[in-house]
Amino acid sequence: MLNRLKVFSITFILFISSTSLINAKNFPPGYPECWQDNKNPIILNPKSSNQFCPLNSKLGHKFFLVDFTSPLKLAQVDWIKGRIFGDTLVKTTPPYHKISYMKIDDTPPQSQVISYSKCRAKTGDKSNFIGEETNSGCEGGKQIKEVFDAWKVLNANFENKFIKPNNVEGKQSLIFEYFFHVLRENKTDFTQDYPERELIIVSDLMQYSKRFSFYNHCKTNLEIVKPNKCKSFANLIKNKKVKNYIDDRKPNKQTLQNLKVTILYINHDYETRDGLSSSLVKLWEDLFNYIGVQDYEIIKQLDIQ
Repeated sequence: MLNRLKVFSITFILFISSTSLINAKNFPPGYPECWQDNKNPIILNPKSSNQFCPLNSKLGHKFFLVDFTSPLKLAQVDWIKGRIFGDTLVKTTPPYHKISYMKIDDTPPQSQVISYSKCRAKTGDKSNFIGEETNSGCEGGKQIKEVFDAWKVLNANFENKFIKPNNVEGKQSLIFEYFFHVLRENKTDFTQDYPERELIIVSDLMQYSKRFSFYNHCKTNLEIVKPNKCKSFANLIKNKKVKNYIDDRKPNKQTLQNLKVTILYINHDYETRDGLSSSLVKLWEDLFNYIGVQDYEIIKQLDIQ
């Protein structure tokens, strides 16, 4: 009888150990199995841009570029919030992935600061993401919930300060320049060191700078006050100055590794014209193909009258 109990005990211990190993292998590389893992603990310092991130690993980075160079109506603000904050953010972002926000405004990209940056805390509940649930072997469910609730409060406070209806009309709209800046500059912490990266650009897509302007390129007649239809990308880069400007900033293949680009296209009243909207989207699609971005998606807001 004793021998049978010994055999059962040894078998049970081996089963538990093997199960733990299997579960550990299911975690993404660098994923902290426990809240305060001795080898890879979660950063708690509220002054750190990496708060709630694993100390010794990078899992993913979702970077939001939000264009404030055109007026935003309440319906547009509500649509943007529903796409980049709240429950949507939790459901589309895995635990411990970094989330950053930066404004596009009249500030030169080199002088712009990141408005907010922290990792997404885990909920402790079951979800489609591996490691979302509380690991009862080394974590307390109450602690995990308290940390997640604290993260939600920080996010909500930032959301209320960050975006609201406004009537601001920018002097320029440096969408290209901000796009290249985020990809190229180490201070944005959006490097290929992250195995998963998504750059989300929230914008009306109307590039406007001294180098080149879509406000001119997207008119069939320069005497027209507002754009009505864009010429092709091939036509755009016939201008050697524009072509050289884009080529000089074109990211290399290494910079574009494991990158997805998502455009949340905000419609303004004059952009509801099908000729302008479709040709503007095509212009950006051709630009992405030209510079080597293969994984991209453009999501259009419903027309607002």
